[in-house]
Amino acid sequence: MDRMPRPVAVLLASLLSAASCTRTPEAPTYQLQGQVLAVRPETSEILVKHDDIKGFMPAMTMPYKVKDAALLNGRAPGDLITATLHVDPELAWLSAINKTGSAPIPEDAITKIPAAAGVQLLKPGDAVPDTVLTDQAGAPLTLVELRDAALVVTFIYTRCPLPQFCPLMDRRFAEIQSLVAADPALRGRVRLLSISFDPAHDTPAALRAHAAKVAADPDMWRFATAGEEVVDRLAATFGVNVMREQDGTVTHNLRTAVIDPQGRIVSIHDSNAWTAASIVDELTTTILAR
Repeated sequence: MDRMPRPVAVLLASLLSAASCTRTPEAPTYQLQGQVLAVRPETSEILVKHDDIKGFMPAMTMPYKVKDAALLNGRAPGDLITATLHVDPELAWLSAINKTGSAPIPEDAITKIPAAAGVQLLKPGDAVPDTVLTDQAGAPLTLVELRDAALVVTFIYTRCPLPQFCPLMDRRFAEIQSLVAADPALRGRVRLLSISFDPAHDTPAALRAHAAKVAADPDMWRFATAGEEVVDRLAATFGVNVMREQDGTVTHNLRTAVIDPQGRIVSIHDSNAWTAASIVDELTTTILAR
């Protein structure tokens, strides 16, 4: 029987071993069962009020992405569905969406944001309204206090389970923190603030624990919250829509703002379409312009 030359066999074994070591692991999957509340083809999203997802998260109302937009064809509010939820570090998405029936949307699924009604949206050059928050130490914190430095603000809640939402904001802020700490021109001249719109859960103790989990340096990166009406109105001025269900679940979008040391808006970034490096570039320009 012909034998493969030893050098070739060794090389092939090495390549196969390397391939197996570098293979990207598949995203964990979970089974989801719930009701469609809204379909958003323009953003490839479907809003679902779902039951407990065993092994992953409790019952919630959340917007989920689909990678195949055709999965949204024929879906409508009120549909009862099953689907497969895929979760990797950067994204969660649904596949295999199957309609199992339909039902009236229950009253406790109707989202309302009365606290944010009639607010004036901030735009570049506007002064940020001062608001009294409570930080992770349980101390009052006002936005005016942070005007000794350039400031980056985002809105999150610590129970958020979707990797492309609040957990991604945490990772991006951690990157900004590292980049600023390594830059002598920025070190000590930048502040980061993550504001939670979930005060019932995100108490000072919970925020402290979360800050420790994400390795936030309290001299640069702080966490804070306020009562629902206060934080909802503040978030709305930045363009964040916080929708609270009667069952306690929260649906929201993402907005991140760069604010100059005089408390004026430099820019507001929608969704997660920004990078830590691009924010640091803005901070550098903002600080050097003083």
